[in-house]
Amino acid sequence: MPQLTLSLVGADGTVRGTSTGEDLVQLDTRYAEYQPGDVLVLESGEKNVELEVMLDESLPPSVVYLADGRLEFPIPFEAARDSYPSHAFLGDTHWGYARVLDPRERSSWRNLALNSHDLEGADGIYPHASTNSGATNPRFIARNAIDGTWQSIHHGRWPYESWGINGRDDAWLQVDFGRPVHAEEAVLVLRADFPHDTWWEQATLTCSDGFETTVHLKKTGVPQRFSLGEVGRDIEWIRLSDMVRADDPAEFPALTQLIVMGTLG
Repeated sequence: MPQLTLSLVGADGTVRGTSTGEDLVQLDTRYAEYQPGDVLVLESGEKNVELEVMLDESLPPSVVYLADGRLEFPIPFEAARDSYPSHAFLGDTHWGYARVLDPRERSSWRNLALNSHDLEGADGIYPHASTNSGATNPRFIARNAIDGTWQSIHHGRWPYESWGINGRDDAWLQVDFGRPVHAEEAVLVLRADFPHDTWWEQATLTCSDGFETTVHLKKTGVPQRFSLGEVGRDIEWIRLSDMVRADDPAEFPALTQLIVMGTLG
């Protein structure tokens, strides 16, 4: 088992707390609020490691693949907090952990795209969502589509954050897994703040193995499920593109969640 280290590092580089473990590491900070510039640093003694990670009690635990064995998670402040639970990272007592995934867990049917710890511009940390939309408002950035929050009836800050296309008709959203995973089903949750929102009547799902399918969507905020083949497929990424808007006067289509169901291997 790789050695894991989880540390809280201040803006000046001072290590304000640290913990180390062989296959499980926990870090609790007591009687000290987070400060601007604080970063949670997770390090593994091995690269290409699969971990279950939860760096704040309010975030869903996520299976994260660290290609480089390191995750730096800046504590969000001000506008950056809009895509996180309102109580996340607040107060003077915090608890987080990371543990090495047991190989037997890889066969569990799960949401392969879920990563509540995804970061814009992250490198070597998966699943990772990226887009060409150009949206910079934290309420509408790519990571919101894989953070595990399904609430679709409104728009704005958490729990109503979403991926928005920023007015682009050629926008796409891609989720990279960092290594092959076995995907069987894609699930789209459209934002449904009607009549503020419009919706997409169809879109294209493309996988890294060349598979492509056109999906037809309904005006609803409930999950809409689409098969990725009778026996599924081994893929490294999936992309949503070529969305076609409904004939509707509203201006704003958006995606609350992109879910990919399957197994890690």
